[in-house]
Amino acid sequence: MIRALFLIFYNVWRIALNKLVHWNRFDVHWMQRVSPLCALKVFQRGMIRVGRNCEFAAYCDFEVHGKGVLEIGEGTYFNRYCMISAHEHVTIGKHCMFGPGVKIFDNNHKYSAETGVDSALTTAPILIGDNCWIASDVIILKGACIGKNCVIGAGCIIRREVPDGSVVTNKQELGIK
Repeated sequence: MIRALFLIFYNVWRIALNKLVHWNRFDVHWMQRVSPLCALKVFQRGMIRVGRNCEFAAYCDFEVHGKGVLEIGEGTYFNRYCMISAHEHVTIGKHCMFGPGVKIFDNNHKYSAETGVDSALTTAPILIGDNCWIASDVIILKGACIGKNCVIGAGCIIRREVPDGSVVTNKQELGIK
């Protein structure tokens, strides 16, 4: 009971502090279930909007950079070790579930064969519809658009459009000799 009260107080305090520092760029409802080991970070002019009744498990790391925007719909659940890096715009619908280790990047470093990797980034928005289940260790890359009511199977890499109601699996053959 004391632990639960402490966690509630800690979350309200942490959200209040972020609201003071970032003002209207940190639009998170006061009563969220955010693990004390979860990081919601806003840099420069970035913005985070989180709907009511979301849950963020331990070791999640969400970062918004530059003028990026991260929008999360109500009732969405993130399991342990999820990561989001938003430099442009990441939109996640209502009532989605994310398995452990999901990674979402709306950006990528520039690369050329002549000069190698550059610190400059290319970006494209990401959209995830309502009621999606994103299973363990999925990677969602810039420009991805996942429709409503989709299931993305464990270990998939998503980098383009997935129509509403789709079930995406990663076909890997197990070779035993």
